[in-house]
Amino acid sequence: MNIKKTLAICGYSGSGKTTLLAKVIPLLVEQGFKVATLKHAHHDIEFDISGKDSYKLRKAGSLQTIAACDNRYAFICETPNKPADLQTLVNQFSDVDIILVEGFKDEPIPKIICHRSRVQKQFFIDDFTLAIASDEPLDTNVPRFDINQPIQIVEFIKSYLLKR
Repeated sequence: MNIKKTLAICGYSGSGKTTLLAKVIPLLVEQGFKVATLKHAHHDIEFDISGKDSYKLRKAGSLQTIAACDNRYAFICETPNKPADLQTLVNQFSDVDIILVEGFKDEPIPKIICHRSRVQKQFFIDDFTLAIASDEPLDTNVPRFDINQPIQIVEFIKSYLLKR
């Protein structure tokens, strides 16, 4: 299959983005899809541990660091005063069928919006919204799926992947 498609799962904090992805990803993997994820954070995050060699090298001034072992590797790139744009981040992935992006709701990419009634914020839809995953009925022109029934969302994602 090896098609590189990107689909964002967006919503306000507490809307269930990570919970939904944690349920959707294994269902896609079980069906043979190679899934990658890209998580957006609004705060400064640290990936390596203070005191470890990779941390020391990065803090010494290395702009790019790869920490590798037999089972995985992590690429850390410092971007002081120049945040990486979404396309640059997406281009880091290879040999996957889909890149599931958590966040980046303002980007012009296809997205499923998560909405929970307890968040008490109006859901948002833009021209790139394909569907909404919600815990309540909503008046909208895009398909709505029950956020607590991830198999419905997986079937929708599969149909999205097979288009084009």
